[in-house]
Amino acid sequence: MLLKTKQVSDELGVNPTTVQRWVKYFDLPCEKNELGHFLFSNETLEELKSIKNDLRRGYSMEKIKSAGKNNSKVAMVTPERFEQRLDRFSVRLEQLERQLDEKANEVITVQVLQHRSELEELVKKVSSLEEKLSELEDHTSIQEAVGQSTGKGKRPWIMSLFSF
Repeated sequence: MLLKTKQVSDELGVNPTTVQRWVKYFDLPCEKNELGHFLFSNETLEELKSIKNDLRRGYSMEKIKSAGKNNSKVAMVTPERFEQRLDRFSVRLEQLERQLDEKANEVITVQVLQHRSELEELVKKVSSLEEKLSELEDHTSIQEAVGQSTGKGKRPWIMSLFSF
């Protein structure tokens, strides 16, 4: 008995498009009717169930396909092997975290040194401005003293307009 895509998808509990994608990806043998729709045999349905189970176990479609070409079942990873891989991954992750911390510290050190030199430049400029301001104040106070000793005060600027 041949099954239609919808019947197979209901049996597997997946979308009909998923069934079509699996058939094409895994190059499963299927008949087609006069409209070009897939017709599935019981053997093909069993293969699709096996593929779904392998996917549910976490195998990639690529691994399932390559295992199917070899006519062997997909090898399961033993818990010991998984633990070894997990340990290597943890060690590598810790190394990367240390390297990241070191790099961050280097960047911060460079930035702090750069800010320090910028601050030193600003302090020099402020000191220079203070000296110039002090010189201007001294110069202004000398001019005021000279103006008071001659008795001539400054006239308001509006009065200078009428003096012509």
